[in-house]
This record gives sequence, structure tokens and C-alpha cells, in this order.
Amino acid sequence: MIGSFSRMVPVLFGPGASMHTGLKVKQAGIQKVLCVYDQGIKSAGIADKVIDNLKEAGLKVVIFDEVQPDPSDILINEAAQMAIAEKVDGIVGVGGGSSMDAAKAINVLLTNPAPINFYYVATGNEHKPGKFMVLIPTTAGTGSEATPISVVSDIPTQSKKGVIGPATTAALAIVDPELLLGLPPKVTASTGMDAFSHAVEALTSKGMNPMSDLLAEKAVSLIVENLDKAVKNGSDMAARTNMSFASLIAGMAFSDALVHWGHAIAHTIGAHHHVPHGVGCAVALPAAVEYVADAVPDKVQRVAQAMGLSIPKDLTPLELGIKVADAIRDLNRGVGIPSLKDFIEEDSLEQLVDGAMTDDCAMFGPKQASAKQVLAMIKKAYEY
Repeated sequence: MIGSFSRMVPVLFGPGASMHTGLKVKQAGIQKVLCVYDQGIKSAGIADKVIDNLKEAGLKVVIFDEVQPDPSDILINEAAQMAIAEKVDGIVGVGGGSSMDAAKAINVLLTNPAPINFYYVATGNEHKPGKFMVLIPTTAGTGSEATPISVVSDIPTQSKKGVIGPATTAALAIVDPELLLGLPPKVTASTGMDAFSHAVEALTSKGMNPMSDLLAEKAVSLIVENLDKAVKNGSDMAARTNMSFASLIAGMAFSDALVHWGHAIAHTIGAHHHVPHGVGCAVALPAAVEYVADAVPDKVQRVAQAMGLSIPKDLTPLELGIKVADAIRDLNRGVGIPSLKDFIEEDSLEQLVDGAMTDDCAMFGPKQASAKQVLAMIKKAYEY
């Protein structure tokens, strides 16, 4: 099998790294930068620190602080129009997955004709490179700083769409574990399980390769060893650092290998019911692993090993899948991941099947699924 290892973003990593943002942007020859974030990042005081650092480097800063969870096509199109009017020549995205997704999608429209809807993966339309873009994550979850993917909530179809290309790929990722120190336990847990799902799905994806396998396995082991510590003690700098690194390399892993059924289901749940993405991924992952185990039993075995599980050698692929799926459910419960029953009614589950089957991620499952099989996975996610 021929694998592509091409999607590696340059990274500045370590506690305090965000205080080098202004210097790095200035060195790139940027004069006026758009800073993208949400109100939560502003309230936490993180945005002001980054903005002050940019200004101290002599940069002009334009602010877009209206990012919403699961940023919509409407928000992206309006923000890009503002940024173009301001004539920015760089962009800095600060925050969780939504802020980074927004920054990436806005960057597409800084150098390509609007609207963002024209560049969804399904359209087949490509885009030109954007402006110099720096991404600074404030959670250890999405790994978006290291991926070429922006996820946009498409209002007309009530679904999540991917935009992939040069403008959605950062010129530099700045990963500063200190920015995670104030993250609440619930957010730490859900974002951590998002990163875990990236790693496990990359390891079991149709697009897996030796490099993505290596990164994904390490991410799985780091998350199993550190997520509970970070949830229980948000000031544990070692745990925060390890989780930041795990999220980063899990993002690198799925940039090449891509994710599959767990994310297809999570995207659909999120688009229809606004379930937090990390929660959706966490509850859908066990069912996805169980479903694909007979197609990639060797990879599910490697997931088990990376998790530190003791697995009998004589298990059938189905039994192996159930064993690993149950261990993931235990991990979810241990860090306090809520049930889908807290968000949606059981009689709405069938309405999610078509969306999951047509989600961009579904094509990367190591085996395909019928509507009946997808519904069975959704029901198992609901019963978590």
C-alpha cells in the first residue's frame, strides 16, 4: 500500500508558546491580522493576551469575536466580507474546534470568491491558497491546528460539510498547554475523547498508513494515561502537556488516514441536535469500533494494546471488537461523558441514518454499512 505523509503543519509547541505569536506573524511579513475567536475565549482572558502580543510586535489587529459553536456558512460568509473590507493580510484563529474551523473557512474566502458553500468537498471545487494563517488551540481535542479540514454547518441542508485544501491548512500551529489550565472538567473530558476518537478511527480507517498508525497509537496511549488526570486536576501541567501533544498528533494522524463511522454519526447528531461534538464522537466510537472489527481485527488489536488492555489471543474479531468497545465505554464513563439521552429522544434516531450515510467521513470506513447497520450503530451510541 502506498501512503501519503504530506500533511504535516509546522508546529511551535510547549508551555508559553503562545507568547511568540506576534514574533512569528511579524517574521512572515504580515502587517494587519484578523484575530478569530469566541466570547468564551475572550471571557477567559486568552484572546486579550494573544492580541496584546500581536500588537506589541507592531501588528495591526482586526477582531472577529462572534464565533458560535459549529460555525455556519452564513457566519463564515459575513465574517470574510468584513475581513476583506479591512484588507487583512494574515489570520490568527484562537480557541477550540469551532474557532479554528471558522478561521480556516474565512481564510478560503480571503483569496477565493464567496460563498464558502462553493468549496464543500462534495462539490469537487478547489480553492487557491489563502493568507498566512496561525492556529492556536485552547483545548486538547479537535487537533484542527494540524489538519487541512474546516467543518462548516450548512444551514440550507442542516448538515455539516467539509472544506479541504491549502487555505484551510495552517502555515503554523502554536500549541501552548498553559492555555488549557482553566478548562472545565466537562470540556476537558469531551474534547479529550474527541482526540481519542480521531486516533482510534485513524488507526482503523480505510486510509490508514504506517505514519498515521504510529501517531495514532501514541495518541491513544497518551490519552488513556492522562485524560482522567486532566479532568480531575485541571492544574496538572504534565497531564495538560501530554493531552495537548496527544491531540496534536491525533490530528496529524487523521489528516492523512481520515476518520470514519464514529465521526459520520457524530457530525449528524451534532447538525440535527446540537450535541457537543466531543460527546457525539465519544458515544459513537464504541459502536463504530465494534462494527469494523471484523474488517480490521489487527488494527483493533493495536487499539487494545495502546489502551493497555489484556486481550485473550483466542477471541474472534467480533469478540475483540466488543471487548475494546466496552473498554472505551468505561473510559467515557470514567471521565463523565453524558448519555445522548440527555440531548435527544429515542424516536428521532431513524432520522439520523441518511445523514450519517452521506457524511463525507462514511466513505473512509474499512467496510461500508447498510441503513439497517448504521441505525444499529446509532442505537448503540444512544444506549451508551
